[in-house]
Amino acid sequence: MNKEKLSRMKFIPFLGILTLAFFISTVSFGQGFYVRAGGGYSIKASSSQYNDSDPNSITGIEPSTRINVNQDGTTVESLKGTLGEGFKLGAVAGYMFNQYIGAELGVYYFHGSEQTIGETTTPLSHSIANAYIRGIDVAPAFVVTPGFEGINPYARVGLLIPVAGDLTIDTSVDQMNAGPNGETVMIRAESEVQPKFSVGYQGAIGVLFPVNSGFDIFTEVEFKSVSLRSDEAEIKSFRTTINGNPTPGGQLEDLPMSEKKFIFSDEFKVSENENEARTLPTQFVNASGIGLNVGVRYTF
Repeated sequence: MNKEKLSRMKFIPFLGILTLAFFISTVSFGQGFYVRAGGGYSIKASSSQYNDSDPNSITGIEPSTRINVNQDGTTVESLKGTLGEGFKLGAVAGYMFNQYIGAELGVYYFHGSEQTIGETTTPLSHSIANAYIRGIDVAPAFVVTPGFEGINPYARVGLLIPVAGDLTIDTSVDQMNAGPNGETVMIRAESEVQPKFSVGYQGAIGVLFPVNSGFDIFTEVEFKSVSLRSDEAEIKSFRTTINGNPTPGGQLEDLPMSEKKFIFSDEFKVSENENEARTLPTQFVNASGIGLNVGVRYTF
């Protein structure tokens, strides 16, 4: 087990102890304690090229590129974006130290939307790769507010720490007249990429609207900046069919270890051993975004 994995494992119980201490302190002091819950949607805040989704060159897809070949010629489109687009749901516990300054700890579930990261179309074939992120983030932050009695603006800034989840890549290839008798050959694959421990940043500007004693509605614009460093990847599903029938030699169990498991590293020696995972250069996944959140807050 590498040092980064050990560091991540050590960090999780530390985070749990910190969370417990936070809750004990807020409950003990009492008056400034609040909880809020809500959700929202993020769109891309920055764009970068996507990573290589096919190190085995099965699909013919060029990374971060959409290619269309027809009788009029070949058109090439560069694909850029972020995998930080999608829905989020979360719950937050916070404590106001005084009328103006507080701290909070949030836990969020992120359901990323599918993004096309590569596509190739010819008169006899179509290949496409779509990717999305599903994960859980922890977000400690400081909060500042002018402390107005009625409608009250606020701002917060803090860290965004992914603690669970992965990146999924769905790939499909349709090849017409590719079988021995002109049949259609179809390839379907699903890969998962596990990130190394990464830390990003998040901030928001919002407004609290009082409803009745203790209850407020909030709306906010949130920005998140996070780049996930890839750790390991594995092809979880691989299936080749001709006219819907499984093709011998074209299934997941037929792939050698070097073609279905991968390790990402900054420096490595190339191995020719097919029975071990293949090492690839380090990749980074852009998961940044800007979004709108709404929800409710209750102050004790």
